[in-house]
Amino acid sequence: MPKLDMANHERPVDTLSGVDFHEALQRSGDRWYWACLSITRSPALAEDAVQNGLLLAWRKRRQFNGTAALETWIHRIVVNAALQLLRGDKAGSIVGATAGVSSAAGFDPPGPVEPGTPPEAHAGGELLSALEQEINTLTEYERICFVLKHVEEWRLREIAAETENSVNSVKQALFRALKKLRVGLADWRMGS
Repeated sequence: MPKLDMANHERPVDTLSGVDFHEALQRSGDRWYWACLSITRSPALAEDAVQNGLLLAWRKRRQFNGTAALETWIHRIVVNAALQLLRGDKAGSIVGATAGVSSAAGFDPPGPVEPGTPPEAHAGGELLSALEQEINTLTEYERICFVLKHVEEWRLREIAAETENSVNSVKQALFRALKKLRVGLADWRMGS
């Protein structure tokens, strides 16, 4: 007897179709792209990661058991594809790939301030911009750990397994990243 899709309850998960994947892509495609962009810092690599992840998810669709929503399952595969691309691209092409990327931290950049916009909204946009700049100063490993922990909400052991490092190494990278962000954003913490 096929297992039920816990997120949908309407039909067994072994009957997932192209329509299911297309609907998931329509609902979550932008989120997957921004997650990959925050990891790779390259629009081209982010696009490749999403494409590779979707192809892999489609090939493994029979392994989907319905314990998570389809979008969540695909999201994890797509993020893993981004990490895999980074592992394969150690020649340094990522270092200069941030030119033109305005939302590398996974946050939408603030638009131009309209006259009459409340000061709080303008300050919030400036804070996001400052946070993005500070995240870009982190090492690649610190940034990946930070994004996976605080944006993607992965567990430490999941980050360690995916980055092929120990949990203590992940903790140290997160500690260094948070320390750098606290120092870099000190003016914001003091209310300036």
